[in-house]
Amino acid sequence: MNTSYGQAGGRLRDGLPSLAPTVSPKDFLQPAVSGNSARVVDPEFQSPLTHGWAISYQREVWGGTMLEVAYIGRRAQHLFGAYNVNQAEYASNGFLSAFNAAKNGGESALLDQLLGPDTRRNPGETGAAMLRRLFAANLQLNAVAATAASLGTRIQSGKTLPELAGLGSYFFFPYPQFLNSPTGVVVIDSNDYSRYHALETKLERRYGNGLGYFVGYTLSRSKDTRSYDPAFTVVSTANNQSASSTPFNVHDRSLNYALSDFDRTHVFQGQIVWGLPFGRGRHYMSAASPAVDAICGGWQLASQVVVESGRPMTVYSGSNTFSNVVQTPSNCNDCSGSLGSLHEEGGIVFYFSPDERAKFSNPDAGQFSNVGRNFFRGPMFSNVNLTVSKRTRVLGQQSLEFRVDATNVLNHASFGFPTLTMTSATFGRIFNSVASSSRQIQLGVKYSF
Repeated sequence: MNTSYGQAGGRLRDGLPSLAPTVSPKDFLQPAVSGNSARVVDPEFQSPLTHGWAISYQREVWGGTMLEVAYIGRRAQHLFGAYNVNQAEYASNGFLSAFNAAKNGGESALLDQLLGPDTRRNPGETGAAMLRRLFAANLQLNAVAATAASLGTRIQSGKTLPELAGLGSYFFFPYPQFLNSPTGVVVIDSNDYSRYHALETKLERRYGNGLGYFVGYTLSRSKDTRSYDPAFTVVSTANNQSASSTPFNVHDRSLNYALSDFDRTHVFQGQIVWGLPFGRGRHYMSAASPAVDAICGGWQLASQVVVESGRPMTVYSGSNTFSNVVQTPSNCNDCSGSLGSLHEEGGIVFYFSPDERAKFSNPDAGQFSNVGRNFFRGPMFSNVNLTVSKRTRVLGQQSLEFRVDATNVLNHASFGFPTLTMTSATFGRIFNSVASSSRQIQLGVKYSF
């Protein structure tokens, strides 16, 4: 470019501007260092594909009441996904072995070389000793991925530690020019998949002659590698529950294949609308006087009940033993998915007991969890709503209706998740986290004409 030519009002009639390139085309093969995030699309991106199948049986079991039993299945491939491709490497470059050597009190030639130019290193101090001094918590937690990311992003005199140590700019990260980026290089792909199977039963009577009801039960299992569409949250990180849908290993998506975040093994739903059979035109007191009918007639009850299993949840180790993007789920020895129950400890609601909490541990450096994603289930959810109404005829087709609507009429608390990071001081504690609202009662009056 020759910006001064144009800014000075240059015209082609005065001759072409002189150009003096300072870089050649090959200089652009390596993108410049950027503090921004980059999002790219996998060149092998495919459109999502889903197959669904179902078989059902219906039969009228008694007057106006239908029984239905159905099996529903669904299989989805090539679902939208995303991952951060610029993750810290620690296995193929020998850093994992060096990390373990330092953790066990040994020495490492690689650490001596890598940390040689580090200005934090004391005179006469070995690389392993420096790692033990500055990264004691990481060594204790087996956080090799977090340590690799920390050393790989340390800049001195405009260069990374691996560059200064003669190990090259790609020693830890495949795209070092994006080290200052908050989310790195995000690849949008289509490698996620899901499976769903359900047995559904229902008993239903449409409203008629003052009565209508529905009772339904679903036994189901939903499994996937990702439980949210990446259109808004592209890559969730750290120890968020949604982070368990971020690939733990970008080369092996099956590590994420587990129960969906929204899976509910058992779901029971029921609802009823019942017009009480009292008053004029009803089974009882059909010949009642207007005064008696105004008191006893026109009453209606309606209720709705929902009871369902708790949703799956991931217990995190609080350490990046496997990936620097997502914390590794905790190990749990001799544990079942039904571990945990609501109880009090010192007047505070907990979900995991002290004995249960003691079963959790950190995976080794470079290792994944032995239970993985969404292995456990949170507290169950239940709710009962109730409506009582009274309609009184005033004149002709005009009527006055009084009604009481109550949500969570039993005022039952359905609790939310406990603290799910193993290293947290409040691990296993729910305290006052609830997934339900308190009982609410609303009074209403309606005049129809």
